[in-house]
Amino acid sequence: MATTATNHWKLGLLVLVAVGAMVAMLFWLGARRFRRESFPAITYFDESVQGLDVGSPVKFRGVTVGTVSDITIAPDHRHVQVTSDMYVDALVRLGLITHAPKSDEEFIPPSLRVQLASAGITGVRFVQTDFFDPERYPPTHLPFEPPWNYVPSVPSTLKNLEEAAVEILNRLPSLADHAKDTLVDLKKTLGSIDHLAVELGAENGSFDGALRALRTAATRADKALEEARLGATAASVRDSAASVRDSAASVGQAAAGVGDAHEELQASLVALREALEAVRTLADSLESDPSALLRGPRGDGAGSVKGR
Repeated sequence: MATTATNHWKLGLLVLVAVGAMVAMLFWLGARRFRRESFPAITYFDESVQGLDVGSPVKFRGVTVGTVSDITIAPDHRHVQVTSDMYVDALVRLGLITHAPKSDEEFIPPSLRVQLASAGITGVRFVQTDFFDPERYPPTHLPFEPPWNYVPSVPSTLKNLEEAAVEILNRLPSLADHAKDTLVDLKKTLGSIDHLAVELGAENGSFDGALRALRTAATRADKALEEARLGATAASVRDSAASVRDSAASVGQAAAGVGDAHEELQASLVALREALEAVRTLADSLESDPSALLRGPRGDGAGSVKGR
């Protein structure tokens, strides 16, 4: 009986010691957390902060660097003011700061921004901190003077989607009118093309007439070029014949002064004169009838030059 009572007392003492140790550990962890050096940072959001609560984490690319300590309305009654306790040791470890900032020095890098982000599909939000292009995301113009520990914000992804959707919806009426006008113009253009195709396909249409005119002009141009070429050839042959004839006459005069001993030379000159006369006759014939060069001499002798 006494042994059973002693065992119950030892068991109860063990439970009390375990509970006390657990409470002490929790108290130590909480005290350590409360003793963690931090400084406040304030930002303003021009959108709903639904899902963001006091105690929500502040993260830099997924690493927790603080917690939200207060959520209220800004002095302009439009923006939402969010105050966060930023952990100095975490920011120093990440290289964002070297010590706890003061009001008389630069607070953060000029490209640092905060943004509302969602944790999965639960709807719970947290404050995301990251670097953004200052030219694309300049600090928001506020109608009041922000404090020294102000951190500019950028619209969340959900906010950007909402603004894009609203802009598209607002532009739908104008887009519909523009599409209607475009369809009307397209219908008129197709009608004009169809009418033109009918006219071009007609046997007595303007297109057929233009083709006939082009063929006639091409035929005339070919004929004129051929006549010009034959005329130039005939004139060239005639000039050449005249030049050779003059040369032959000069040679004949020189040969006549030599004497009767050169009868063979005289005979050759006579033959040369006859050949030159035939060339001259051919040149005159081509000049009067250029087509004879292509057609050939007529069988009835009509192509010959009278007076031979």
